[in-house]
Amino acid sequence: MRLTGSNTIPSAASLPAPTPRGREITIAYLPLLRGTAVAILGYFLFDLVTRLLFPSESDHVVMVSAVSVAALLAIGIRRYLRQSRTAAELEVAGGLLCLSLFVNSNLQQLLYFQVENLAYTVLMIPIFAALLPSRRTIIIATAMNCASLLALVQYNMPASLVDYLWIACSGVAAAIALSLVMRRAVLDSVRARLDAVRDREIAEALATETRHLAECDTLTNLPNRRSFFIELEARLERLRGHGDPFVLALVDLDGFKPVNDTYGHAAGDEMLKTVAQRLTMIAGDTAMPARLGGDEFALIASAPCTHSETVLQLGHRIEAQLSRPYELGEYTCKGSGSVGLLVCDDPALSTHDIMERADHALYFAKRALQGKAVLFNAALEHEMMASSQVDKALRRCNYETEFTVKFQPQYDLIKSRIIGFEALARWESPELGTVSPDVFIQAAERAGLIRPLTQVLLTKALTAMKDWPDALTLSFNLSAHDLMSPQAMDSVLETVKASGLPTRRIEFEITETAMMSDFNQARRAINQISEAGHSVALDDFGVGYSSLQYLQQLPVSKLKIDRSFVGQMLEDSSSFKIVRTMLSLSQTLDLGCVIEGVETEAQMHILRTLGARHVQGYLIGEPMSADAVLPHLDQHTVPGKARPDIRPPGLRKVGA
Repeated sequence: MRLTGSNTIPSAASLPAPTPRGREITIAYLPLLRGTAVAILGYFLFDLVTRLLFPSESDHVVMVSAVSVAALLAIGIRRYLRQSRTAAELEVAGGLLCLSLFVNSNLQQLLYFQVENLAYTVLMIPIFAALLPSRRTIIIATAMNCASLLALVQYNMPASLVDYLWIACSGVAAAIALSLVMRRAVLDSVRARLDAVRDREIAEALATETRHLAECDTLTNLPNRRSFFIELEARLERLRGHGDPFVLALVDLDGFKPVNDTYGHAAGDEMLKTVAQRLTMIAGDTAMPARLGGDEFALIASAPCTHSETVLQLGHRIEAQLSRPYELGEYTCKGSGSVGLLVCDDPALSTHDIMERADHALYFAKRALQGKAVLFNAALEHEMMASSQVDKALRRCNYETEFTVKFQPQYDLIKSRIIGFEALARWESPELGTVSPDVFIQAAERAGLIRPLTQVLLTKALTAMKDWPDALTLSFNLSAHDLMSPQAMDSVLETVKASGLPTRRIEFEITETAMMSDFNQARRAINQISEAGHSVALDDFGVGYSSLQYLQQLPVSKLKIDRSFVGQMLEDSSSFKIVRTMLSLSQTLDLGCVIEGVETEAQMHILRTLGARHVQGYLIGEPMSADAVLPHLDQHTVPGKARPDIRPPGLRKVGA
C-alpha cells in the first residue's frame, strides 16, 4: 500500500450537483433518436429498393431522388448522433428526421394522391410527438401534420373535411397523451437513474473522505499509525512469502516540546508539516513515510542491499533533512531528529518484535547520540534482551521486600559536620541479583511503574529519617515522570505530610533533563513543592542544558555539580574551570551548592581553595543502610580517608 497523502479531500462544494434539465433530455432522447435514425434509414432504403425494382409512377425519378436524399440525411444524422449532443442539437436532429418523413409522405400525396396514404399523415402526429425531444418541436410538427392532412383532404375530398377534422383532433389528442405520458415516464426514469448515479458518487466521495480520514493524518496528510501498521504487516507477508527485506526507520524530533511551548502550537504544527514534507521527499516513490503520533514519524523502505553502511545512508539523509532550519511563520528555528533503523530480513519476527527492536535503536539514539541515526545491531539486541528481563522482573517483584534505600552523607566544610543524607535506591532481585539503579529506574519509567516505586522508596526513606537528629536533612530525587504528573506530585507531598516530619528537612532533587519534556508543567510542579515548604535542588548541573532560564524562572535553592567534573579536575583544566565557574555562579545567585563525587584528599583540598562548602562522596562516606546512619554520625564528624575500590555498582538517585 502506498498512500500519496493527497491534499484534496472531497467536500460539500465538490460533490456532484443536481442534474440539469438539458442533461436529462440528452440522456433520454439520444439513444431514442439514434434508433429512430436507423429505423427511418431502413424504411427509406426499403422504399428506394422497391421503387427501383418496381417503377410504377410517372414521377418515378422525383420520388427516387427524394427518397435517396432522405436516406442520405438519415445516414448523416445517425453518424452525427454517435457523439453526445446537447438538448438543442438533439432538437435539430430530431426535427430533421421527422421533416424527412413529412416531406416524403406529402410529396408522394401531392404527386399521386391515395386516400389510404392519409393514414400515414395521421400516424405521424403521435409518432412525432413521441420522438421529438422538446415541446415546441412537438407543437410545430403536430400543427404541420394537421395542416397538411386537412389541406390534402380539402383539395382532393372536400366532402370528407369534417370527418378528417375529427381524425386530426384525435391525432392531436394522441400526440398530447403520448407527449405527457411518455415524456414524463422517460424523463422520470432518466432522472431517477441520474439521481442514483449522483447518490452513488456522493457516497463514493464520502467514502473516499472517510477512508482518507481513517488512513491519513489530518495535519500532515501522511499515512497515520493505522496505515503504517497495515503496510508493515504487508511488508512482513512479502518477506515471509518472497524473501523481500525492507528497512524500518523510526524518527523522533529532538526538542519539539520547547518549540511548541515557546512559539505556540501553530508554529509546532508548521514544524510537523515541514518534517512530513521532508520525509516525503526522502521517501520518493519507493518508500512510505507515516506519522505515528505527536512528534513521532516512521519510514518503511525497500532494501535491495542490507549492508549496514547502505542502510545508514538512509538514516544520514533523514538526519540532514531534519537538521535544516525550520521556517515557522515569523520565526526560524533549528531542530534535529533521532533515528532508529532496523533491517527487517528475518521472517520469524513479528510486528511487535520489529517495532521493539527499532524502538530500542531509537531509544539508544535519543539517549546517547541525539540527532543521529542508530542501526540496530547485536550489541543493542543484547542490551534490549537484558532490559526486557529487567522489565519482566520489575513487573513481578515485591517492592517492599526487594527494594531498599541507602543513604550517603553530605558534609559542610565550614562547620565540619554532616548536614544531611541523600537517598539512593537499591534493588536485590531474586531473579537477577543486584540491578543497577541506572537500569531499573529507566525500566520503571518505561513500564509506567515509577510512581508506585517512588512512593515505596520515599516512605522507607521518611521512616528511617524519624530517628535522625532534627538538624539533618534528606535529599530525595524525583523522576521526570513524577514531575510531569500532577497526581504523582500530590501523592508525594501527601506522603511527606503524613510522615509528620517538618517539610524544611526534606529536599527534592530534580535533574535538568526531567524538565525538557514539558517545562511549564515542571515549573508548576516545582512551585508546588516550594509552596509546600520544601527546598529544590537542581541535580547533575552542567551535564545537561545548564540553562540559566531554570535558575531565573524556578524557585531553585541549590545546585548539585556532577561528579564527572570533580573526577577530572586534577587532569583536565577544563573540568577545573567548569567547577570554579559553577561555584562562582552559585555564590553570585546566592544559591547553595553541593559538589558530588569527592573521593580524594587532593580533590577536597582544591575544592576548599575554590570556596566550596558542601560536598558529597566516598571520602565523606559510602551509601549506607538506615541502621548504619546513627553509628556513622557518632564516629565520622570529620572527613575520613578515601576508601579505594569499594564503590558499589551505580550511584543513581531514587527516582532519577
